[in-house]
Amino acid sequence: MKQGEFVDQDIILLRRKYREGAGEYDLLTEEIPICGRRVRFGWFPLFGEAFRMLLPEHFEPMPEQAAKVKYISIYRPPLILTGPGYEENFGFHLLEDEEASLEELIARMENAVLRHAPETVIYDKGVIEAEGMEGRWFEYKNFTLDEETYNMQFLIRGGGRLLAGTFNCRMECYDQWKTPVLKALEKIEGGIPEDESR
Repeated sequence: MKQGEFVDQDIILLRRKYREGAGEYDLLTEEIPICGRRVRFGWFPLFGEAFRMLLPEHFEPMPEQAAKVKYISIYRPPLILTGPGYEENFGFHLLEDEEASLEELIARMENAVLRHAPETVIYDKGVIEAEGMEGRWFEYKNFTLDEETYNMQFLIRGGGRLLAGTFNCRMECYDQWKTPVLKALEKIEGGIPEDESR
């Protein structure tokens, strides 16, 4: 009987490993293994009641001094959420909606990246299918003084507003972050009630 219990435990562990490797997990209920740590996601309000998004619970607003060093442009995101050590970051801008299509707007974002850093390597792009909203994203690699950085920029339209955002991390961890970030973008919500905000 003991042997059967061990076999069951092995099967459960193998199933969990398969689900994690295939990106089959629920951000709301499960801890996700990312770069050697277990990450739990929770709802985080963005710009008051404009949007809310599932983000790592251990992320906090980046201190202003760190933001000035990490994002030297005066156009840095007004809301930057980061993990310890500032190695993984989400940055957000809330914009008034424009008449242009999302394809045109995301193409402008892509061109701006290439104009300012022509050595940038763009990899993939896609559609964000969040309930009641539409979005686009693209990912790229760029270079800092001492390493390569993975970036994903995204644009989501909802409620007459545009949420422009970015995620970045060290290139060596991008494959572990990409799926959870895309899953979080697909669950983004707009117009949250004040009593539900974190």
